[in-house]
Amino acid sequence: MGRSGSRRGAGVDVPCAPGGGRGAERGDPARPPGPMGRRLAEQGPSRRKTIFIIEDDPGVCDALVTVLCDEGYEVMTARDGADALARLREAPTPALIVLDLMMPGMDGYAFRAEQLRTPAISDVPVVVLTAGAAPRATELGSVDILKKPVDLVALLDVVGRNT
Repeated sequence: MGRSGSRRGAGVDVPCAPGGGRGAERGDPARPPGPMGRRLAEQGPSRRKTIFIIEDDPGVCDALVTVLCDEGYEVMTARDGADALARLREAPTPALIVLDLMMPGMDGYAFRAEQLRTPAISDVPVVVLTAGAAPRATELGSVDILKKPVDLVALLDVVGRNT
């Protein structure tokens, strides 16, 4: 499914060119892939890992999609926890979930609780993004937590360790 300009609808699968680069899709010149993108491209499309971003802020989501596609990952997105759970029932299991905590509708805490109760996705690693403290962090189980604004080097390090 291709991306549209709107982020208010259901989540989308973002077509990333092999090895990264979404530039042609947006009308921008394609950027060369990062080192991970080159390695994943050399392994072929069947070896590329899928990252699922659950984030309600369109700017943050788009930035994460761009960075991860440039590194050679396939990317799926959802705007809240309920949307994500619906998508996970239909899509292949991702290698990693990037989860915002504060979202309207089903927030990150509620999504994570449901994820842990669902055997098919309970073992998918999670990277939590939060603008503030995570006062209920113990409810999340074993996750990596990154503060917003996200340090992209730290994000790619966590993604690389978990995929």
